[in-house]
Amino acid sequence: MSLLLIGTALALAGVVGLLLPPGSRASVLLALLVGTGVGIAGIAIGSSFVQAGEPEELWRVFFLSSIAGFIAVVVGLSVLWQRSRATGATGARVARSRPGDRIT
Repeated sequence: MSLLLIGTALALAGVVGLLLPPGSRASVLLALLVGTGVGIAGIAIGSSFVQAGEPEELWRVFFLSSIAGFIAVVVGLSVLWQRSRATGATGARVARSRPGDRIT
């Protein structure tokens, strides 16, 4: 199940990246970095509380860290999506030349 969450987060980042304007597509990597950081921090903190080092406890820590990382990626992508929509609606538009425009 953990790998499913990790793969889904990567796939969501890819889809959001495809839907974003070309200038801000690389921003999805920041959401992935946040999720990765949260997951690694969760594993580090959780594994320090595992006393006997039993495999079942370690898998539970990994699973909970995967859930936390997935949620972090989804939140990061939703913030990115909202910011890109707000910028697209009110941000500066690129001036495009039209046929017949004079170049000065």
